[in-house]
Amino acid sequence: MKKILLSATCALLLAACSSVQNGADIYGNGQGGWNDNVNISDLDATANTKAFHKETPDAVYFRLNSSALDAQSKADLKAQAEWLKAHPKALAVVEGRCDERGTREYNLALGDRRANIARNYLISQGVEAQRIRTISYGKDKPVVLGSDEESWAKNRSATTVAY
Repeated sequence: MKKILLSATCALLLAACSSVQNGADIYGNGQGGWNDNVNISDLDATANTKAFHKETPDAVYFRLNSSALDAQSKADLKAQAEWLKAHPKALAVVEGRCDERGTREYNLALGDRRANIARNYLISQGVEAQRIRTISYGKDKPVVLGSDEESWAKNRSATTVAY
């Protein structure tokens, strides 16, 4: 009976260790990239998340209805790329956002373009493609609440989060 109980306990512990919920196993099988089973919205902040946010400008901003990078955005993304290259085990998610104006569908597509333009710039600066995922929140998950130009400007962004 003790052997059965011990075997069951070991099996449960192994199953718990293999879980990908809450960012427990975000790395993909030693490939230096994302585990395909990870749900980005379930990830919790890590030490990398906090360090990246503290040490780099983690968001780039866009003009209304635009996904074009300006000189400041390129400089900020270059700083992000340098941080990611200095931390080769860190993975990143680029979150595309829009202000509240426009339809949900339009803003999801625009947020996707913004996230992907930032991702592509990070890749052009030497960060491995398999280390970066994107997600578009459109207007559904604003950084700042408000219906004024200042709030809208802060929500027209691509924010990089490191894990």
